[in-house]
Amino acid sequence: MFPDLKSTEVKEVASYLQEGIHAVKVDEVKSSNTIEGYTGTPFVEFKVSNEKGTQTLRFQGTDSTTSAIAARVRTEIFKGFLVNAGAKSFDNLAVACKEAVGSSINVCLSSREYWNNDKVTGAPILRKSIDYKFSGKSTKELVMKDSYNKSLSSEDLLAFKAANEAHIMAMSGETTQAGHPADNTPF
Repeated sequence: MFPDLKSTEVKEVASYLQEGIHAVKVDEVKSSNTIEGYTGTPFVEFKVSNEKGTQTLRFQGTDSTTSAIAARVRTEIFKGFLVNAGAKSFDNLAVACKEAVGSSINVCLSSREYWNNDKVTGAPILRKSIDYKFSGKSTKELVMKDSYNKSLSSEDLLAFKAANEAHIMAMSGETTQAGHPADNTPF
């Protein structure tokens, strides 16, 4: 049931790097091409780490629905990372990515708040994502600005509160002012 249990090494669980400037090592690379049956927007992920923790940096590629401006910006951001990580060959994506693995690089990570519904309970929940902002060579000092972090907008916060109230009402079986059930069915 558990093959090689005796020889399996237990790895210490590392924490995840949060927003800020981090000197990291590029540990590994993975792309959406390695996921069988994946049909979404293509991506490349790099796992980076330092003594404080790890983080996965995801770079979205392009597909048929990506605008020309978005494609240009995504490509510039991705190539900037690769150059700062020491990649020199750009004729082949896989080769360029492999050249980055093992290098040291400084990265700026920012936080972004958002909300969605819990998959199990359906309840609206607030979440925070840590996103790659930009990078620099390991010898370049980077500066973090508070403006890089994005809180929920006023509109999104109101939408979250409304969704949360609706969920609470639906769970308690309360009715709306019109006397209909809280799920807004017309009968």
